[in-house]
Amino acid sequence: MRQLQSLDVWRTAHDLCEAAYRLTDAPALNRHFALVDQMRRAALSIPANIAEGYALGTTTQFVRYLRISLGSAAELGSHLEVLRRLKLIEDGPVSAAITLCSRVIAMLVGLLRKLGRRSTSRFPFPVSRFSVKSEPEEPS
Repeated sequence: MRQLQSLDVWRTAHDLCEAAYRLTDAPALNRHFALVDQMRRAALSIPANIAEGYALGTTTQFVRYLRISLGSAAELGSHLEVLRRLKLIEDGPVSAAITLCSRVIAMLVGLLRKLGRRSTSRFPFPVSRFSVKSEPEEPS
């Protein structure tokens, strides 16, 4: 686990999770239980899935769980945008959380691209229900 803690994306995802939890503690959101619950679930999912994928020990599984984290980060970003548009909380903390969320998304995308270059497979999953057509090679 020591190497997991050295991953910038995992540490930053924890910062985002903390920021989201602090936002959802605001008294103004007491009547918005569903939004608070979804935000917390998405925020918790981001670092948890990074850790779970990392612990499984294979690049294929790690990529799979990084993609789940990316989906959760995008979901959280959408919920944060709802907070901003409805002006349910002060704009400053919401904008800071949106910026942090965008940073986590960028870090996840960068890590996925890096890991994707190492892989010989076009898909992160070992089996696909869809046939894959090979792309024609470019003439030399």
